[in-house]
Amino acid sequence: MGFISADTKDALFSQFGEGKAAAVAAYDPNGTTDLRTLLVMAGSDRVQAEPARFTARAFVAKGAPAYLYRFSYVPAAMRQQWQNGVPHGAEIPFAFNTLNADPRMKPTADDQTVARMVNSYWVNFAKTGDPNGPGLPRWPRYDPRANEILDIRADGTPAATADPWKARLDVTEQAANAAKTRVSPSPPQSARLAP
Repeated sequence: MGFISADTKDALFSQFGEGKAAAVAAYDPNGTTDLRTLLVMAGSDRVQAEPARFTARAFVAKGAPAYLYRFSYVPAAMRQQWQNGVPHGAEIPFAFNTLNADPRMKPTADDQTVARMVNSYWVNFAKTGDPNGPGLPRWPRYDPRANEILDIRADGTPAATADPWKARLDVTEQAANAAKTRVSPSPPQSARLAP
């Protein structure tokens, strides 16, 4: 489905097709969210969050463990620039604990604490296939029925929680499935040659 662009909220929500009303309810139930924020939310869900959930479900369906997370912590030095949330890939310096490599970061003690925690999860996962370890809050194995993720919240604390974006991701998934159905070629018709 690609990135999203729209000049109005109605144009944005119309992209959800038959799920338009559900999309409005999921993204802007009070009608107070500005269009730019909605575009960031819907675009991120379309190209990152829902595809990650789709992939996790595929792994689980094959019997492989999967772990989903959401990284919402904004480092102190970037809070003015990232007012709509953390951009894609911003967790990488935390995962590798390399905050000092980026001169823009100027990491605070809180930033360093979050980096050590995130790095511990990633190292555990690389070593054992399970991110959990001593001293770390539990990161639940993904189960589509429970829909739990590890949410590394804006304050830097991790929480195993039901995904609060579930309604958004569900309408995004439904729109993607509807779009896929519309563009899928028809199955080939049997050809019969006349004698």
